[in-house]
Amino acid sequence: MYSMKNKPVIGIVGGLGPYAGMDLERKVFDSVNATCDQDYPEVVMISASNLIPDRTYYIMHPETENPCTGIEYVIQKLALAGATHIAIPCNTAHSPIIMNQVKQFLRISGLNVNLLNIVEETYKYVKEKLSGKEIVLYATMGTYYSGVYKKFFENDKSLRIVEPSEDDKKLIWDAIYSREFGIKAYSNPIKDQAVENFRIVTEKMLEKGYDTYIMGCTEIPLAMGRLRLPITKIDPTKILARALVNAVCPEKLKEELK
Repeated sequence: MYSMKNKPVIGIVGGLGPYAGMDLERKVFDSVNATCDQDYPEVVMISASNLIPDRTYYIMHPETENPCTGIEYVIQKLALAGATHIAIPCNTAHSPIIMNQVKQFLRISGLNVNLLNIVEETYKYVKEKLSGKEIVLYATMGTYYSGVYKKFFENDKSLRIVEPSEDDKKLIWDAIYSREFGIKAYSNPIKDQAVENFRIVTEKMLEKGYDTYIMGCTEIPLAMGRLRLPITKIDPTKILARALVNAVCPEKLKEELK
């Protein structure tokens, strides 16, 4: 009988949103140097959007249900399915008001899993690859408001996070959340207006001399991937995917393209 005992397995907390989870899984496989099916690591994903309230809404309205409850449920199910290294493909979910509760749950539950942090992994990547840069952060209102990225970057004098204006943050928000054209409503295919919003903001930031951007919401790469501008796009989902592969099968991690 086949057994996964002591075998490292990747677990993905899907549903934040659904296409962000699928994007992480795809980028995990893209990060593997494989020559046959059997070379790929085992991956378990559970997508349970209905159990996990919107993260930004909770951050702005902390009297409502904390998304940590649904996230913890999914983590527990992933652990029962054999996952040993788990990732949450949602930047906003890593805000302290949510993530601190998830960490406490892991301590109390005694689950033997490693939870990777998408923001921390992005910081480590940027620190290594882009030291000395000023980097624009595109994100949800919840991520901006919580300051989760600044928490990792603020004590590092070699890096500086730059945020767009409030009006431009609204354009980014609409590109993600608009019921008429946002990525959450139209993930496949992406609406042209969502891409256009990112183009408008990015061209403004380029005029100010900024050419490097963190796509700090896991749905943003779905739209910004269509931008053809002279910029460097940092994809936390891809960084997280590579960190997962490096954790479970480092010998199979594909060399990063320049």
